[in-house]
Amino acid sequence: MERDLARPFELSTGPLFQHALLRVGDARWLWYRRVHHLVMDGFGHALLARRTAEVYTALATGEDPVPSPFGRFADLVAEDLRYRSGEQYARDRAHWHRVLDGCRGAATPAGRGAPASRTFLRRTARLPDGTAAGIRELAAALRATWRDVLIAAQALYTARASGAADVVIGVPLTGRTGTSALRVPGMAANVVPLRLSVCPEGTFAELTRQVVLGIRAARPHQRYRSEDLRRELGLLGGGRALLGPLVDIMPFAYGLSFAGAPSTPHNLSAGPVEDLTVHVHADGSGLRVDHDANPARYGPDELAAHQTRLSALLERLVHSDPGAPLAACRIATGPELHLVTEEFNDTARKLPATTLIGAVEAQVLRTPHAPALTGAGATLSYAELDTAANQLARHLVAEGLGPGRLAALALPRSPRLVVALLAVLKAGGACLPLDPGHPPDRLAHLLKDCAPHCLLTDSDSSAVLPETGTPRLLLDRIDVREQPRVPPARALTPRHPAYALHTSGSTGRPEGVVVAHRAADNRLRWMQDAFPIGPGDRVLQKSPLGFDVLVGELLWPLRTGATLVLTGPEEHLDPAALARAIRELDVTVCHFVPSQLREFLAEPAARDCRGLRHVFSSGEALTRRCVRDVHRLLPGARLHHLYGPTEAADVTRHSCPPGAEGPVPLGRPVWNTRLYVLDAGLGPCPPGVAGELFLAGAQLADGYLARPALTATRFLADPYGPPGSRMYRTGDLARWRPKGELDFLARTDDQVTLHGVRLEPGEIEDCLRAHRSVAAACVVLREDRPGDRRLTAYVTAREGTAPDPGALRAHTASALPAALVPSAFVVLDALPLGPSGKADRTALPAPATTAGQGGRAPRTPAEETLTRLFAETLGVHRVEPEADFFLLGGTSLLAARLMSRAREALGTDTPLGALFRAPTPAGLAAWITGGSGEQSATAHGTTEGEPPMTGPSGVS
Repeated sequence: MERDLARPFELSTGPLFQHALLRVGDARWLWYRRVHHLVMDGFGHALLARRTAEVYTALATGEDPVPSPFGRFADLVAEDLRYRSGEQYARDRAHWHRVLDGCRGAATPAGRGAPASRTFLRRTARLPDGTAAGIRELAAALRATWRDVLIAAQALYTARASGAADVVIGVPLTGRTGTSALRVPGMAANVVPLRLSVCPEGTFAELTRQVVLGIRAARPHQRYRSEDLRRELGLLGGGRALLGPLVDIMPFAYGLSFAGAPSTPHNLSAGPVEDLTVHVHADGSGLRVDHDANPARYGPDELAAHQTRLSALLERLVHSDPGAPLAACRIATGPELHLVTEEFNDTARKLPATTLIGAVEAQVLRTPHAPALTGAGATLSYAELDTAANQLARHLVAEGLGPGRLAALALPRSPRLVVALLAVLKAGGACLPLDPGHPPDRLAHLLKDCAPHCLLTDSDSSAVLPETGTPRLLLDRIDVREQPRVPPARALTPRHPAYALHTSGSTGRPEGVVVAHRAADNRLRWMQDAFPIGPGDRVLQKSPLGFDVLVGELLWPLRTGATLVLTGPEEHLDPAALARAIRELDVTVCHFVPSQLREFLAEPAARDCRGLRHVFSSGEALTRRCVRDVHRLLPGARLHHLYGPTEAADVTRHSCPPGAEGPVPLGRPVWNTRLYVLDAGLGPCPPGVAGELFLAGAQLADGYLARPALTATRFLADPYGPPGSRMYRTGDLARWRPKGELDFLARTDDQVTLHGVRLEPGEIEDCLRAHRSVAAACVVLREDRPGDRRLTAYVTAREGTAPDPGALRAHTASALPAALVPSAFVVLDALPLGPSGKADRTALPAPATTAGQGGRAPRTPAEETLTRLFAETLGVHRVEPEADFFLLGGTSLLAARLMSRAREALGTDTPLGALFRAPTPAGLAAWITGGSGEQSATAHGTTEGEPPMTGPSGVS
């Protein structure tokens, strides 16, 4: 029978049915029937089986069979044709379009999409008699049928397993509304969509009532084919489905008697399975459940887990209050709950109560004469660096800095920055790094919002900083040489704040995150245990101010006896310069954002960086291709992928072994860290089920600076940790792997990450709406070419105005950091809206890049080569010689790619900074061949050492 089921029917020649009578014992027979679903549905099967038993019984008892009660199949076809041309057809169509308005595809428990499969996996279970009886009792109490309760339970399970509140369950109905159709064996059945809202605050009683009313409303419209509906709603292909799991209640009476011989039905197949079908058979007083699954979407273990969880959920439902909120209904079984909350989070490690600076000072005593820092042409020993920091710290204490007070740092990457940061910590204060290259208005807002005790800067940086009334200490002007060379006394504890960093804010303003010493200290201690470094190691510091990576890059080596190596002003943007610095300065440890790591590995000189031992990656998803390239080009380096937002930096780790396949996971929790994947009701999700990721434990930030309301919404009480503990809501959608590693799936909101910078589109949109010509704005991160991700802004005009993309670029560049300035600006008549009335980001058109058509032709071979390289890098057909790379949507990473190709094509060693100063093919060609490029540089508005304000230049 299994072999026969696996053999497809030949539709063009037939036959489309198969019968066999198999004798398997002296008094036991199997009657096997297989019919194509085009010919027969379940109701038709029941008619045929009943008639067969009737005829058999009559013949066996010597009687004449009664005349056939069947109607003609032609009548069924004719009735369907009349229906499709009548008014009821139009009413049914309108009904289903109303029901499914705004539905963009049904949610399923499957973790992956795949087409419908002709074969299927089946797993059968029988509900305990007590559970089956409890379901019937619950149904009676809710004034529903047991079938309604089972459908509601499957909807609840689907919502929890998929993370969706909008659930569409498939419900098979006979499709037979006329008297003649009830007498014809044939195919009339249909699967109708039952759309249900499953919210944590709702109750199971309310959900069951939705099912009752939904099926009642569906029955008069059940003849409208789901195939037609799916085609009309555009839910064909692309992994989008009209229906989620099907719940097929088998109502047909197959328990027939053949002349007194009893029979037992066995359903072997109900046809192809697109996702998951749950067949429920009433088996005496009990219930038998068959789960049929698409093998391309579910493996045998996954199917078994889903069936076990559904059975456990039904058991809990019949013993729970149906009027209680659904938030309490979890789908994880008891063993799974223990696995994901306890075993996966078994990370406790006792650590001494120390501060960040204490470990640095202890290292000074161990290796006073070892090199601690090198950069900007200078090398400082541990003792020299400590002395300089001690003397400045004493000056800061005299100025009133101490525990609990912020000191802002606005300095370029230099030994002076390192001394200042250590001095603030030695004084007991907390560091507030500020990038002097950010727009003055933004810096003014940050200084006013945070109200630091003082601002540490130098004369050059001070000249571009806004005046806010914050006391300034110009480190190149003050003389601290008379201060004692030992650290000041400080009443500093691990609970005091160590630093504050700002992230992009969805409210339109940056959000300051305050991190305590104990959190940062835990982070550096587990890193040293997992990836030991020490004397002889040289750690590259290249991250801009304001990145949490900065803390690890600066302080980790100084706690372990390694040497901190500072890059030059532009080297972190230029892969060629970075490779040269790594090679010449014998760097052994380095960190990259994955997108910059990809550009670095594309630089031919990267393969010469054979001294690297550890390469760290964080800030965005790491691709498997990038992992393979690291192992191929840097065979001596170990690659480690870290994850954690500023609110809980580097709380997972995954070391990438050679030869692994599939997506790179986020990894496992680190010391004293707990990770939870929770459903909408904050219940733990079992392995394989997606949910929102929450972080808890020692590395959690204290909260948002002077934002108690925002802190309360993101830092919640931890129901699974010690009393009084908290957890941070990341907004990341994640999923446990069976062995305790996490996969990142998506965001639950509009937040995006670009080149390691966390961006809230709302902050950029608020900035755009502040422009006098903009009525509405929407910002999205597009990837119209593989690997080329760019921010694109869409705006509509205020009445009587015409938004100019150039003016909008200048406006955003004057108010936002370079990483938040869109690469393209598109003016629309109106923003496309979704069913909720919000902008439909998926319906926004790709920007049409204007690359300067109709300009002059290239005049030199260098111009001709560069116009071609500009066009290929930007993904446009043609670029004229006077077209500005950055105004065409170029970013700093694309700039690095362009200059790498230009150096190879033209045989030069032109630095990346040349493109910032001469951003046109003509200007760059003049620069390369000996010209100044001043005209193009002035037109773009950049100066030496300054990154462009048109793309995400502040990458690490």
